[in-house]
Amino acid sequence: MDGMGKHKGQKLQIQLNDVRDWAYCPVRVWWRRTGLAPDVAELHGKRTGERLVRESIVSSIRLYYEVTKAGKEMAFGESLGLVWKRWLDVWALGEVVTRMLVDYHQRRRALLRRFEDGSITDRDGKRYKRPKWSRYWREMSDTSGLTTLRKQIDAHQDKIGMARLELTDEESYFAPIGLADAFADSMDIANRLRLPEPGSVIGVGVPMVVDLPSTELHLAADLVRQVGRSRRVGRPSGDDPAGGTVHKVECTLMLFDEMIPPPYSLARDLRVLALGQAKLVEGLEGQGETLVKAVNVLHMPSGEQQEFRPRLGDGAEILESLARGVITGIRGGAYVPRMVCGWQACGDCEYRMLCFAETGVMDLFNPPMMAQIDAAQTLGEKVRGFVSGKTSASGAELLRSFLGFMATSPGLTPEGALWMLDNLEAEQA
Repeated sequence: MDGMGKHKGQKLQIQLNDVRDWAYCPVRVWWRRTGLAPDVAELHGKRTGERLVRESIVSSIRLYYEVTKAGKEMAFGESLGLVWKRWLDVWALGEVVTRMLVDYHQRRRALLRRFEDGSITDRDGKRYKRPKWSRYWREMSDTSGLTTLRKQIDAHQDKIGMARLELTDEESYFAPIGLADAFADSMDIANRLRLPEPGSVIGVGVPMVVDLPSTELHLAADLVRQVGRSRRVGRPSGDDPAGGTVHKVECTLMLFDEMIPPPYSLARDLRVLALGQAKLVEGLEGQGETLVKAVNVLHMPSGEQQEFRPRLGDGAEILESLARGVITGIRGGAYVPRMVCGWQACGDCEYRMLCFAETGVMDLFNPPMMAQIDAAQTLGEKVRGFVSGKTSASGAELLRSFLGFMATSPGLTPEGALWMLDNLEAEQA
C-alpha cells in the first residue's frame, strides 16, 4: 500500500512506522520509499541485532499459538528454539556456531545472575541498573573468556547481513548488539515471558487502522486478545448482521528497549495512543465492531507490564497533526539525515550500514536534493496543467480553483507556487 494513497472519501493513508521514524530520522522513511534497499531488515537481507531479537520473539509467539490452537502441545521455549534452528540452517552457520551460541548464553546468564541477585553491587551496595555497562562486567567478561567467545561468534555475522563496526575495545561495549547477544537476549526473554491463554488470542501482528478526520493511520498490534463483548446502545440497524455486537479487545505493545520508560512517557507514546483508538482492519470473524478496552505495554527484557485504559478520542488530534505533518514533509522532500551526528546516533538502525557505506548517503544519493527534484517535477506538471486549463475563467473562479489546487498539494507553499509561476512565465517568454 502506498503510504499516502487515497482511500474512502479521499482520506490520506500513512503507516504509523513512517510517522515515528520521521520524528527520529526522516532518511529511514526515505530508504523505504525509494526502493533502493529492498533487502534491509528482511530475513535474507541486512539486519541489526536488535531487529533479530524482535523478529525471533514475535515469530516464536506466532508459531506457538498456531501450534497450540491446532491442538498440539508445545512450550514457548521450544518454538523459539525451532525459529533459531531454521535461521541457523538458512544461514549455513553449522553445528559449531550453534554450540557456541548455546554456550555463550549459558555463561552470560550465569554472570548476569550474580548482578541480579545482589552478589555483585556498586560501591554504594546497590544493584546495577545496567550491569553490562559497568566496568566490573567488562573485567569479568574479559577474564572469564566471555568476551573472546562473543567476538568469535560475531565474526560470522557478516554472513547473515549484519554490519560490523571497527571500534576500539572501550567503544565495543556500547556498540549495537551482535549475533551472540541477540541470541542470548532472546533466550533470556523467553525464560521470563508469560503469554495469555491461546483461547482468547485473536492474533499476532494484527493489522489495525486509526480513522482520523483527514487521514488513516495504519499499524499492527503485536498481540490482540478478546476480553469480552457487549451491544451498542440503541436499536440495531436492519442491515447490521451482527445485531450491534461490539467485541472488546486488548492490544499488547511489546517493548524491547533495555530500560522501561516511565508511565507518563508511555502514556504519550504514539504507539499507545494509536492502539487505543484503532480498530481491526478485517474485523473479528467478519461480525460486529471492535473496541480497544486496554493497551498492555509489555517490557520484554524484564517481563513487567503496564496497562492503559484509553478513552474515545484520546490523542486523536496529536495523531492527525503529526500524520499530516509527515505527509507534507515527504511530499516536500524535507529529509534531514540523522547520520550527520555520527554513528552513535544511529546505533541500532538497520539502515545504518547504508548511510555510512563508502562516502556516505549524502554524497551518494543526497536524499533532500533527490526528493526536492522529484517533488518539483511533479508539482510543476500539476501547475502547468492547472494554468493551461483556466485561461478563460473569471478572477473569482481562478482564485477558488487555485486555493482548491493548493489544498490538495500539501507540498506546495505560497512561496513555492510563486516561484513556479515565475518559471512558467520564463519558459513561455
